[in-house]
Amino acid sequence: MSQSKAEKVLADLMDKIPEIEGILLLDTNGNVSVGKTITQMNHSEIAKNAAVMIASARELNKSINKGGANATYIEGDDGYAVTANTKNAILLAIIGKDAAPSLGLIIRDLKIALSKI
Repeated sequence: MSQSKAEKVLADLMDKIPEIEGILLLDTNGNVSVGKTITQMNHSEIAKNAAVMIASARELNKSINKGGANATYIEGDDGYAVTANTKNAILLAIIGKDAAPSLGLIIRDLKIALSKI
């Protein structure tokens, strides 16, 4: 998929889910393909840390015989970092605390968006 098409998919997702404060598409090495945040953030640093987190989640699931890591989320004091993952790509959403009741739906929407990219 072209970068412009990926940007459109991510922009549509941000429009659909107003609690998303940022969204990054990255490869499993932590390289950003497309990134958009509502405030100034260091996309490279975020992507690097997300790739490490996903690699650790995959190793954890492997060690407990639960297969791959298809999605992860981290709850922080002020919001969430949520991912949908494939073997080749990671879609990371930065989400406000007000999205707590909708996390399951947001993860589903991230997986759907990632399947379109």
